[in-house]
Amino acid sequence: MNRNPVVPFLLILLMGVGLIFFMSAEGANKEKEGAEGGEGAAKTEQKFDAAAFAKDNCTSCHGQNLEGAMGPKLAGISKDDAEVKKIIREGKGAMPAHDESVIADKDLDTLVKYLKDGAK
Repeated sequence: MNRNPVVPFLLILLMGVGLIFFMSAEGANKEKEGAEGGEGAAKTEQKFDAAAFAKDNCTSCHGQNLEGAMGPKLAGISKDDAEVKKIIREGKGAMPAHDESVIADKDLDTLVKYLKDGAK
């Protein structure tokens, strides 16, 4: 019963290194498939969902249905499109500015239309 206590640790080490190598190779293979447009490749163009954006970014201050709360009512806003875009981009009062990293210019028009249509 004089076994070497290092052997189990070496076996575990070798199995761990082998597993890491295998998983890295598998991940690199999946990444290559995605880059080539294979199965599981991410869509490059996703349709902007104004309702989801408003829910995620506006309801905490403007109310659950954008009816107004801490911030003013946004549903059915009657301001000029350019003015609404300027307020979103530059902020106003306690409202923070939302630059291109938050909402793209091409999606800003969709959001303004959604708000003017009563956020329906």
